Amino acid sequence: MKHTLLNLNEGSFPIKLDKKFKDLHGLEDLGQVKDHIIVKLIIEKFSRVLFLAKGNISVAIEADCQTCFKKTLIKLSLETDVGIKDIKYENVDKKEPLEIHYQDLENFNINDLVSEEIYLNFPSIVTCCTIESNEKLEEKSFNKIRPFQKIRDLIK
Repeated sequence: MKHTLLNLNEGSFPIKLDKKFKDLHGLEDLGQVKDHIIVKLIIEKFSRVLFLAKGNISVAIEADCQTCFKKTLIKLSLETDVGIKDIKYENVDKKEPLEIHYQDLENFNINDLVSEEIYLNFPSIVTCCTIESNEKLEEKSFNKIRPFQKIRDLIK
């Protein structure tokens, strides 16, 4: 996987990114990426130490349903509005109104920013089933477990 590195301490702003990634490191735990990850971001310099990344990230990930274990397609279309600061400010900063992504600004890795945004916005519970269909499955499986049900009904 090729990393997309930028030096945010140099260059002219805004930086426009229109990229497609086939796969990104860190998303393996979520499932299998089914199509390209489409990234359309604009990085602006807000102040000397704060940058702002705005735009869209689209991805489709196939994950296992946590109820029935069938493969389920999760499509995410994220509106991103995240602050970017140098890693040296991570332990110094107080809580701000923006979400802040900390990274080395001289070797800023777009892949890490995109992976983090997808990971943070991925649903914590993946399910394709409803509660009603789950109850029906339990009833059917309960009946299948009792092979002598007809004999028991005749005895009563």
